[in-house]
Amino acid sequence: MSSAPLGERWRTFVTHLECSATGAHLAAGEIHGLSPAGKPLLVRYDLERIRTTVDRDELRSRPTGMWRYRDSFP
Repeated sequence: MSSAPLGERWRTFVTHLECSATGAHLAAGEIHGLSPAGKPLLVRYDLERIRTTVDRDELRSRPTGMWRYRDSFP
């Protein structure tokens, strides 16, 4: 397994993490448990960038299963 950070191995479209209770933003690319308020974190994506970058035909050509959508993983 590569020791390079995930963003260098796969492209990612995550913009930030967000507290589900307060809306506070936390940096993507860092390990977090719960938010500072002790609540779950929501992953937020740059949906416009996904739409203009990820080719639908490329997605269809990938093997079926969850890894097909690896670009969308936090």
